Amino acid sequence: MFLNLHSHYDLEPAGGRVIANVIIPCIGQEEEVLLADYAGKWVSAGIHPWYIDELNYSLQFHATVEFAGKEAVKMIGECGLDRLRGPSLDLQQRVFEDQIHLAEKLKKPVIIHCVKCFSELLMVKKKLNPTVPLVVHGFNNKADVARELIRHNFYLSFGAALLLDGSNAQKVLSLIPENRIFLETDDRDIPVEKIYEKAALLKNVSVNQLKEIIFANYQSLGNKF
Repeated sequence: MFLNLHSHYDLEPAGGRVIANVIIPCIGQEEEVLLADYAGKWVSAGIHPWYIDELNYSLQFHATVEFAGKEAVKMIGECGLDRLRGPSLDLQQRVFEDQIHLAEKLKKPVIIHCVKCFSELLMVKKKLNPTVPLVVHGFNNKADVARELIRHNFYLSFGAALLLDGSNAQKVLSLIPENRIFLETDDRDIPVEKIYEKAALLKNVSVNQLKEIIFANYQSLGNKF
């Protein structure tokens, strides 16, 4: 089956599943309403660093806690760190760490947004030493960054950057162990099958083989289909 690990759309691929991203908003939308919007779907849920409600964070986090425990929620996030957008990195780190603690409590993997903060991400990993799997989504960085993340047991999820000739994502994918990769569409309205076809070509495997690899990797997160 095709698995789209992270998408801002809830369109299921043919013969597969998508994990649709739910950003817990600024206060005003109850978790029951959010869940109703995704009835029968698989979702990830968390506080994206761009949308941290600085004035009402305690309420926002409470809503996250209430929603994240639902069976439909397969992953916590996307959450993380962004040097280019959002509130101060100190606040972003606090919010990120809170969500990692929540993931530990719920025994759910974390899907991570990281922009120009990989050294800070590794410091958080070292500080908290979480046991739940950590997945950096939309990876399109240099090989040395990828190697360091893999060395610290992160998974990497690749998206539309694989379709761009000469991208870091293309260069890195062939270097990554098969048991550490996922595929996604993120905020792009494109079929995940297209990502699989390109990734299979870059990894020199068939699409069916790649589907089996991603299936096994998803199971290694502790989630069940």
